[in-house]
Amino acid sequence: ISDEDLPKIEEKMRELLPSWVSFEGKEVSADEARKHFSNNPYKIELIDDLEKEGATITLYTSGNFTDLCRGGHVNTPSKDIKAQAFKLTKTAGAYWRGDENNSMLTRIYGFAFEKKNELDAYVEMQEEAKKRDHRKLGKELDLFLFSDLVGAGFPLFTPRGTLIRDLIDNFVWELREAQGYQRVDIPHLTKKDLYQKSGHWDKFGDELFKITTREGHELVVKPMNCPHHTQIFDRKPHSYREMPQRYANTTKVYRDEQTGELSGLTRVRSITQDDAHVF
Repeated sequence: ISDEDLPKIEEKMRELLPSWVSFEGKEVSADEARKHFSNNPYKIELIDDLEKEGATITLYTSGNFTDLCRGGHVNTPSKDIKAQAFKLTKTAGAYWRGDENNSMLTRIYGFAFEKKNELDAYVEMQEEAKKRDHRKLGKELDLFLFSDLVGAGFPLFTPRGTLIRDLIDNFVWELREAQGYQRVDIPHLTKKDLYQKSGHWDKFGDELFKITTREGHELVVKPMNCPHHTQIFDRKPHSYREMPQRYANTTKVYRDEQTGELSGLTRVRSITQDDAHVF
């Protein structure tokens, strides 16, 4: 399936819509569900998981279509869904259950509104937004880029892009300093002990970039700045007259996002963070 197929799929959806008079749900056993979806390994996997969890398994039917679903639908699809008020927009690859070790499937995106004029207005707004998409402007204005040699999710900023970043950061620092924030600076690495103590080691798990030194020490490339800032505050006792302590810095953090989740500058592995903490 590709984007070129979407108009045909929309046409078929509109053809079937009148037959979808209502959604009818029923609880079934895991064996019944497996029998119904015997040719669908993805549904079988979900059913097996639901059975292990002891969860209720429900099938919902409308028209001649039955699916594994927990429910929550419009009451009368043929009346509640306006045939000309929905649109399929694009296709994209997606790993089954978000795991890059699983099969790559195709995801179809779309949206629906109560009225066609609302759909038309939204489509027009989306088209205007595409003209201003930061990925498009970044290339046209020579602001930033991604390099296959550097790696996906690690943006590189050109002289023009860096100038804009600096102007924004200078403006932000004016706001910070007016509120009494002090500049601090921290390394991009830490011993894993810091994150074990803060709880981030377990919370972030696979999102952490981990390094083992030649001496066997386990280090982490920081995914956030909070634990580092706590150590600056903890360097000495503070009088109540010195409180609050306000620390801030503009720095990078790193998270091992999956390739399929990356998108322009909105989802990256190297994130510039304007961060501040008050003690």
